[in-house]
Amino acid sequence: MNPDLQISDSIFAQLQSQGEVRAIDSHGVTVVLMTLDARRKLSEGVYDDSEWQPAEMLAVAAQALADLEGWGAEGMDEYDQVYGHLFDDDAQDQ
Repeated sequence: MNPDLQISDSIFAQLQSQGEVRAIDSHGVTVVLMTLDARRKLSEGVYDDSEWQPAEMLAVAAQALADLEGWGAEGMDEYDQVYGHLFDDDAQDQ
């Protein structure tokens, strides 16, 4: 278990006002001390686990279809002619 880090009142005040404090340790490594709220906000900006919006899904689908080595590859139109009706039926069921 790691020992607790004791911080001064001035460092604590800086944490409260700015959400983080940067420091350089004795080996020259820059470290950041931050509040849990600041860390949550940072995590929210990096990872979004919310439901996808229709526009986001369409954008990803368009990228997949434009992929010249995937669904957008030369010759895939033949696949659509042979098997495309299966997808049309699925779309009508929904």
